[in-house]
Amino acid sequence: MSTNRFFGIICFWASLLSTASAQYSSGPGMSVSGEIRSGSDAALNEFMVEVYDLRTHAVIERESVSHGQFQLDHVPAGTYSVRLVTTPGGNPLVEEFHEFEPGGAPLVLDLPDRPSDRPISGIVSLRDLEHPVPKKARQEAFEAQQFAHANNLPKAIAKLEQAIRIDPSYRDAHINLGVLYVRLGRTADARAEFQKALDIGPPSAPIYVDLALASSALGDYPAAEAFAHKAQELDPRDATAQGVLDFVNRTAMNPTGVTR
Repeated sequence: MSTNRFFGIICFWASLLSTASAQYSSGPGMSVSGEIRSGSDAALNEFMVEVYDLRTHAVIERESVSHGQFQLDHVPAGTYSVRLVTTPGGNPLVEEFHEFEPGGAPLVLDLPDRPSDRPISGIVSLRDLEHPVPKKARQEAFEAQQFAHANNLPKAIAKLEQAIRIDPSYRDAHINLGVLYVRLGRTADARAEFQKALDIGPPSAPIYVDLALASSALGDYPAAEAFAHKAQELDPRDATAQGVLDFVNRTAMNPTGVTR
């Protein structure tokens, strides 16, 4: 029963970029082409691409994928969540955030391997091996996952808080609790949970990214920049950390958020 980072950090981009998107004007819709890439033999005609507006919480365009290709014809300029789904409004297989502007490059979405094909990710420390998470705490976290997938956030949070009461050093529970706090707008509480996870150790690029995103959403740009640099030291290829740095630099150049 694995619960490692089962909520991910995608929602942080939603929190961060919903603020950043105000810097861009919503002009006439534009056409954007794209393709789905897959390293497996997955059928590429079974998907739809949705463009989701984080400000209005609405899908502004939905198009079917045909032979791995798709065409969006009415996307206003701005930053949006682009989701690959199998049913309208379904759980996304892929979710990325893209800035749409005239003359932009075509979109490329990489379809992940099936979960059964993926190796277990993350770092296992000596402490993890010597102090395994109690079964009851893991069960609470697993139930939290089910509630979160059903979008019952209060019950998911209660389950994670119970898991942490059972085992205060349950790092994954702190991380996932922080992500859920962000979804409820409790960003300061989220940052505190990520800091607890970092303190438990070992150092982790994804946790530094979580801290960078939370700090940026709170307007603490010096901390966001420092955490993003820490993430890059551990993983120079981390695109999310670079995205935070780009956002911080853009905000520093245009702190009022007024479109130029």
